[in-house]
Amino acid sequence: MRVLLILLFSLLPMPSKASSVAPPMYESVLFIGDDHVAGAFGNAVDAYLRTISIEVNTIAECGSTPANWIGVRTEFQSSVCGFWQRDEKRRERKSKEFKSRSFSEELAKSDPDLTIIALGTYMLKNERDMQNEQSSIEKMVSEIERIQSRCVWIGPPQLSKEPYASNLDSGVRTLKKILSKLHCDFIDSSKLTRYKGKDGLEYQVAAATSWGAKISRELDKLGRPSPQEEQSLNLEPAFVNPSSPSGTAPR
Repeated sequence: MRVLLILLFSLLPMPSKASSVAPPMYESVLFIGDDHVAGAFGNAVDAYLRTISIEVNTIAECGSTPANWIGVRTEFQSSVCGFWQRDEKRRERKSKEFKSRSFSEELAKSDPDLTIIALGTYMLKNERDMQNEQSSIEKMVSEIERIQSRCVWIGPPQLSKEPYASNLDSGVRTLKKILSKLHCDFIDSSKLTRYKGKDGLEYQVAAATSWGAKISRELDKLGRPSPQEEQSLNLEPAFVNPSSPSGTAPR
């Protein structure tokens, strides 16, 4: 009898390693932002995104606001840390002087099914700047919606430099108000951070990495169904997008 059982088990198909590896949640991700994305924060989020997508294109323009990304670039720009990119093949490019593509051009090139924008810090200079940026925010989200990509906006973190720090709450409210009317999820970094740095804007590496890890967890939650959905649909939670009826990343 024992020999018979051994023979029976030997005939059963063995699970392969390939069958235990779940497919990525997204085919392509575009992640853009300001100098926070060019630092440890961006590195942490970029690393997470590459675990859930086949292709990730991360781009940062120092000191940029939504208005800087709208329209066609015709001239070279220059800033302290300039332009930084890690493309789909993990190749990095950094330059103080740059003439990058507009947001629309980047969307056309990447054709992402998930688009993440981490902008808002540099529109906190004054109330007038925040008001002027509203149309640019709406245009960016409209462009994302046009290509049927999922949209996530990461708001600015806690800051200590004035007037940015005093204008933070107002800026976050402005972002929430605009994005609540559009098809774009909002992650409030001001609730996840405590400023640690020297100049009041840039974060120390450890604090920036911690911020990036918290944002990654929030992004992961957005990609998971609720416990009720898991139970009713009998789905694997880590690889299902709740906003898509088919259980895959939306296009």
